[in-house]
Amino acid sequence: MSQLRRQPRPLSRDASSLRDDRLFIVACDDTYAPKQYFDFFQLTRVRITVVPTTDGECDAAHVLERLLIYEHEDYDELWMLLDTDHYVQGTHLASFVRTLFEARRHDVKVALSRPSFELWLLLHHVEETAVVDLADAREVEERLRAELGQYNKAKLRREHYPPARVREAYFRAQNLDASVPGGEVPERATTRVYRLWKAIVSEALPTQLRPELRALRESLFTARE
Repeated sequence: MSQLRRQPRPLSRDASSLRDDRLFIVACDDTYAPKQYFDFFQLTRVRITVVPTTDGECDAAHVLERLLIYEHEDYDELWMLLDTDHYVQGTHLASFVRTLFEARRHDVKVALSRPSFELWLLLHHVEETAVVDLADAREVEERLRAELGQYNKAKLRREHYPPARVREAYFRAQNLDASVPGGEVPERATTRVYRLWKAIVSEALPTQLRPELRALRESLFTARE
């Protein structure tokens, strides 16, 4: 491991108002899009801290390292958001699989997107059947631009990802993922960011969520019955 410095827990337990907050620490291999996206959603008593890459080191092992240097409590959840676009070619695959094993060993959950996180963003606007043939990150971004009129991953626009569309994206991504072979390393386009959203809304009380996200939570609990 490199000499990264230990980072303090983003919430202080000394603050009584924050003592019972659920914390999700999410490290990603992207500098811009995931952090901006999750910052759009200010939830009560559920905090999402996204740790972007800022040093150009975006391989999966480095993402895991940056995540593990954060101090955390046992009840906090640690997640990695990873794109497969960089990792599943040639000799990179073996290292990628080893990192996924290390993540499990440290109780870190992983939400992969193939080819990229932008596929999750795109599913806010199109059905899952429209993305199955997208082969790489460039194609996904081109489709986003076609749908939105513009796309700049360094300047996401909140109005493009309203809470009401999270529920739509969730079920589109879930349906898409159910049909994709390959297991831990999917063989074609999919995104598992819906798994992170499932964890987030499941940990919140209904009264702590906006109506649109409360509807997603209710759908998940209804599906269990």
